[in-house]
Amino acid sequence: MTIRIDEEFRALIPVLAQSELEILETSLLVDGCRDALAVWNDILLDGHNRYYICEANNINYDAREIQGIESRDDAKLWIIHNQLGRRNLTNYQRAELALLLKPLMAEMARKKLATHTDQGYQKSDKAVDTTKELAKAVGVSRDTIHRAGVIAEKATDEVKEQLRAGDTSINCEYKKIMDKPHISQNSGNNEWYTPSKFIDAARETMGGIDLDPASCAVANEIVCADKFYTIDDNGLEEPWSGRVWLNPPYSGTLVREFAEKILLEIPNCEQIVVLVNNATETGWFQSLLREAKSVCFLEGRVKFLGEDKEPKNTPLQGQAVLYFGDNSDGFTHSFSELGQVFVHA
Repeated sequence: MTIRIDEEFRALIPVLAQSELEILETSLLVDGCRDALAVWNDILLDGHNRYYICEANNINYDAREIQGIESRDDAKLWIIHNQLGRRNLTNYQRAELALLLKPLMAEMARKKLATHTDQGYQKSDKAVDTTKELAKAVGVSRDTIHRAGVIAEKATDEVKEQLRAGDTSINCEYKKIMDKPHISQNSGNNEWYTPSKFIDAARETMGGIDLDPASCAVANEIVCADKFYTIDDNGLEEPWSGRVWLNPPYSGTLVREFAEKILLEIPNCEQIVVLVNNATETGWFQSLLREAKSVCFLEGRVKFLGEDKEPKNTPLQGQAVLYFGDNSDGFTHSFSELGQVFVHA
C-alpha cells in the first residue's frame, strides 16, 4: 500500500522529544510495528513517527482505513481528537491542540447555527459557546487556552519546547510575558475610543446601533449603543444580536478571538460593522474579508480618542471597516467619503 504524507496533517501532531523517539525506535526494532497506521485515502493520519522509523529500518507495518471521513476538515478533527486521547500530553500540548481545533469547531458551530438558502442565512436562536466546548473537549480550562495562545504568539521556541516537555508551566511563562513592558502602540492600551465620524457612518448604514460588544461607559457616550459589554462582561462569551458596531481590542490574541466571534455570530445579527487594523497579512483579517459583504479601506490612519475625547492614539498602520449585512449600497454611501469601498459581487 502506498502511503502519502500530507504536511498540513503532519503539522497537527505534537513533536516527540528525542528521548521519546529513541524509546519508540528501540521498541519497533525489538517487537516490530504491532499497531496499524491510520490512513484516509492513502494519506497518513496517525503513526508518522512509526512510519519513518519503519521505512528507515525495513520494518513491516500494516495500515487501516479510517471510516466516516468525508473532507479534509473531518480528517483534521480526527487527527486532533486522536492525539487528545494520548495520556502523556502536557497541558501546553493539550492547549496547542485546542488552538488548532478552535477554528474547526467554530466553523462547525457556525454551520449548526445557520442553514444556507438561496436568500442567505436563516437565523437560529441557539448560540454555541465555542470556547467552552473547546475547553471541555481538550480537558483544560478556558483561561489555560487563552494563556497558551499568548505564549504561542510571544514566547521563544525554546520556551515552547520546555512547556511541551513539562519543564515549566503555562502560568509561569504567561506571567513572564505579561510582566514585560508593552512598547508597541498596537499592543498596549486597548482603551482607544473611536472618533464620532466613523460611528455616525456605521449608524447611518445600519439605521441604529443595538450592541457594542467591546466597549465601556466612556466609549458608549460616543457610540450610544442600546446595549454594550465591558471587559468584565466579556463580549466574547455573551450572545450578540441586532445591529452591531465593534471596534475590538487590537492586541494580537484578542483581535483574533473577536474575529472568530464575529464569524460565529453573523447568523444571529442583522448587520455588523467592525473597525480593525487593515492587517491583510493575517489569517483573522483574511477570514473576515472572505465573509464581509463590503469593506472600506480608510484614508490615512485613525486618530483614536483618549478618555478626554481628544485625539491621542494613532496605530502603526492603517485601518479598514468591514460590513456584514444586506445593505452594501447604504454602506457604500456612508463610508465612501472616508476611504475606498469595495463590494463583494
